Amino acid sequence: MNRIDRLTAIIIFLQGRQRVTVEELAERYEISNRTVYRDLRALQEVGVPIGSEPGEGYFIVKGYHLPPVMFDKDEAAALLAGERLMQKWSETKLSESYVSALDKIRAVLHSREKEYLDTLDQHIKTFSYPDEKHAENDPQVFVFLQDAIVNGEVVSMEYYSPYKDQVTQRDVEPLGLLLRDNRWYLAAWCRLRTDYRMFRIDRIEEYKRTLEQLPDSPAHTLKEFSEQSLREEQDLQEVVVVFDHEMLRYMADQKYYHGWISEEEVEDGIAMTFLVSSMEYFARWLLTWGNGVRVKAPDRLKERVRELSRELYEHHSENG
Repeated sequence: MNRIDRLTAIIIFLQGRQRVTVEELAERYEISNRTVYRDLRALQEVGVPIGSEPGEGYFIVKGYHLPPVMFDKDEAAALLAGERLMQKWSETKLSESYVSALDKIRAVLHSREKEYLDTLDQHIKTFSYPDEKHAENDPQVFVFLQDAIVNGEVVSMEYYSPYKDQVTQRDVEPLGLLLRDNRWYLAAWCRLRTDYRMFRIDRIEEYKRTLEQLPDSPAHTLKEFSEQSLREEQDLQEVVVVFDHEMLRYMADQKYYHGWISEEEVEDGIAMTFLVSSMEYFARWLLTWGNGVRVKAPDRLKERVRELSRELYEHHSENG
């Protein structure tokens, strides 16, 4: 990106936010802090009203606007690709709003870019894997949670846990919305568990406002949640298993959902290494592959798979 494009981009970036720090600008445009200061000073010298507050960052003075921004064909194509990704959540308000925004963007494109986008539109599709289950979300829950996060308001909800097959009432302090393994989650401080938790949005059965506002400097933050999650990931346990080649055609993307980090060809199959948080859960997943998988390490996983296999055999023998 040349300097003229970067200066324009910085104005647009500042215009879309209340405050921006030098560090944020340096990271976004991959430049040094010193270069950021030079760019900001250059913009101020040509009349762009950029203000600053110590410790808060820089901002565009209220009332200043660039002329209407035009999109080039590459930017419009990127937005179109984003729309296809949004189709995974077609029943949510989030997807509906994205499509509406894209329609408005199409309306301001030059005729040449419109023609380019119309042609590309016919040649971008999304497909789901056969084993990919589609989660049914309440269409309004995403917007509700967005508002609660922005307003700093405690949320009361009824949450379904499939592992215990029960619904529990939770009061939570919402921190952020996360996308993980094609699922949307709410990161929050759970007052019932007195700990940070992630809640799958499609498992929130009922939700309502509590009218309880969090303080401006809340005790629990998304930053602290992220740091705790990182510490927990560092406690993951490594396992190595060998899958028969025949099993690979049935696996699709399943390995990525269970902590896969690497694999290599070995004499009797494909040795895969996983980092897992629960040996019990992983052992039960391995049983679904029957005699098409063997555990190499650790020994306690081998033993647990043997125990579960014996229990399964005895169960079906007694009920045969």
